[in-house]
Amino acid sequence: MHRNNLSLGLLIMIVSISFCIQGFAQASEGKTWKSWQARRELCDAATRRRREFIYYEEKVPDYTLPEPLVMANGTKVADAYTWRKRRRPEILELFRKYVYGRVPLGWPKGMTFKVFDLEHKALNGQATRKQVTVNFTGKEKGPSMDILIYLASAAKKPIPTFVILNFGGNHTIHPDPAIKLSTRWMRRGREATEQSRGRSYSSYPVEKILARGYGLATIYYGDIDPDYHDGFKNGVHPVFDKLVNGERAPDAWGSICGWAWGLSRAMDYFESDEDIDESRVTVLGHSRLGKTALWAGARDERFAIVISNNSGCGGAALSRRRFGETVKQINTSFPHWFCDNFKKYNGEEDRLPVDQHMLVALMAPRPVYVASADEDLWADPRGEFLSCKNAEPVYKLLGLKGLEVEKMPALNSPIQRGRIGYHIRTGGHGLTEYDWLRYMDFADRYFKGAKPSSRDRNDIVFFCDFESDNWYEQFGIRSMPERVEVVSSDPARKFETLAGKAMRIKVDRGGHYGASIMYRFKDQIGEEPQEIHFRYYLRLADDWNPRGGGKLPGISGTYGRAGWGGRPSNGRNGWSARGLFKKQLDGKTPVGYYCYHADMRGRYGSNWIWDTEKRGHLQNNRWYCIEQYAKMNTPGKNDGILRGWVDGQPAFEKTDVRMRDVDTLRIEAIWLNVYLGGSWVAKSDHHLYIDDVVIANDYIGPIQLDIR
Repeated sequence: MHRNNLSLGLLIMIVSISFCIQGFAQASEGKTWKSWQARRELCDAATRRRREFIYYEEKVPDYTLPEPLVMANGTKVADAYTWRKRRRPEILELFRKYVYGRVPLGWPKGMTFKVFDLEHKALNGQATRKQVTVNFTGKEKGPSMDILIYLASAAKKPIPTFVILNFGGNHTIHPDPAIKLSTRWMRRGREATEQSRGRSYSSYPVEKILARGYGLATIYYGDIDPDYHDGFKNGVHPVFDKLVNGERAPDAWGSICGWAWGLSRAMDYFESDEDIDESRVTVLGHSRLGKTALWAGARDERFAIVISNNSGCGGAALSRRRFGETVKQINTSFPHWFCDNFKKYNGEEDRLPVDQHMLVALMAPRPVYVASADEDLWADPRGEFLSCKNAEPVYKLLGLKGLEVEKMPALNSPIQRGRIGYHIRTGGHGLTEYDWLRYMDFADRYFKGAKPSSRDRNDIVFFCDFESDNWYEQFGIRSMPERVEVVSSDPARKFETLAGKAMRIKVDRGGHYGASIMYRFKDQIGEEPQEIHFRYYLRLADDWNPRGGGKLPGISGTYGRAGWGGRPSNGRNGWSARGLFKKQLDGKTPVGYYCYHADMRGRYGSNWIWDTEKRGHLQNNRWYCIEQYAKMNTPGKNDGILRGWVDGQPAFEKTDVRMRDVDTLRIEAIWLNVYLGGSWVAKSDHHLYIDDVVIANDYIGPIQLDIR
């Protein structure tokens, strides 16, 4: 009996422990997987107010989203190059044509910046305050906007900065009496008064932003375009519109596009202000201005981080869900926000060639953050989350972490695991201090201690993108070289721009010579380096098929004496490591180094093909990122280094090169040399294109890696 009672007791205890463990596991699982759901009472109340709209998840219609990684012709996007050069521009154009409209210009001619207020001890010494008028045409009575800027006094300059459009005038974001009182149109027919000063202070925690080491720049959106429909007779539209027979085009820019264009003009100013780090500017917007921030970030990749707060329909929320505000409703209530083409999809969301997850994807590889509010069902919080989730494959394609969660998080549980951030907070439609704190946490991940990149990196020696008509002066030459043109299109060949203009080099039939452009370090920066990185983009034209080999751009120290043209190097007279190409093999052109060095044999340089995984075998009609690195050897020793990369991938390395026996030989120049053959001539005209030349002291990498 005793044994039986003991056994029964043990059994009861084991079962009890089992139930406790199971209950704990279920509770833990519930906590881990808890996901936001719209509260039923909120859905009921919203439905009573607007019965014609969807507020229950079970009433959301079935829909199929367009694939961001499938081209319009059905081709799947399988690599970063195709995304960057083909699919991304295709999606951007679809949004221009069917949703936001297109702007008629980039940098407006005559635009001026005037700082009319500068106070270094603003807000009790916590900030430098600047107020700047941006005159879009430079004319006294032309359209303009005022930027109010606060920069943290204690922060090291240049300062990372948030830029945001505001709804009520710059004077409403802080009670600072020195802020200029707006004299422009105000919403609801109000005029700006002293009583309105600081009215929106709770949405702009200026002191907390400054304490975190950030700057804040804000612009009244009514400066750019008053927010009512008058046929686009006010704001920037009538000044810059290009009319056809007195009519606007169906894809002409609406107000959201106009406001986004104004944010880009603010970015133009930031590039001129030494106190602002233009490589670390975050564009942020709330509600309709959250839609604006997303479109500004899609159009202008200078914005390092893009943040949308409660932006809803036409912003971050998926249109096809038809949850809360719909395309038809937004076009009816605000006919001036989008282009006229967008109205064709009133009630026809499934016919749209895009949806808003594709807008979020346009930010890649830059960080993007979307935020929702629990009570803001009109903006469809779940639709905003799903946009982030469905943009994630683009970030994954680029080798980056995206959202990194499968389910919508719980309230006040921010997701900041990858380059797509998201949170949904308690409360309703608004921009709160909680939101700002999360956004600064997100920015800290990418800005604090991060090394600037792109052309503004402090290790960049030289940059030329051939956009200026006088680009050749950057190289220190007085006139455009022969056989060289700068083009943005080339109808006779299968040419696609890398970004804007590119340099086209021609080798004539029966000839050899294409170009010989030198960037000489001593002339440009006063000294010759011992090591250097040189990157350029190369595109072989449709007619490229030379009968033999030749020379391409590279690095040199010939001093006009040796290292070229059959003048051998002996370690004391000169050297070079130009690029080379060989005759096409299986439709591809092998490239590499053509090196004159102290151990060379014969009169002509050594040919070293970039054969690592055949990365140095280039197709016609495609842009390639070519990067070279040279490090001078210790005089007399075989420890010089040459490396090569194609599209950011290692293609060549040699670490035993002897370029010199004397210290007077250095890296004299970057030599943009294009030359066909030796004893043979070109059998027909040949063309190639070069763009985005960068010289730097550190690794540069492809364009998509230049953006944080």
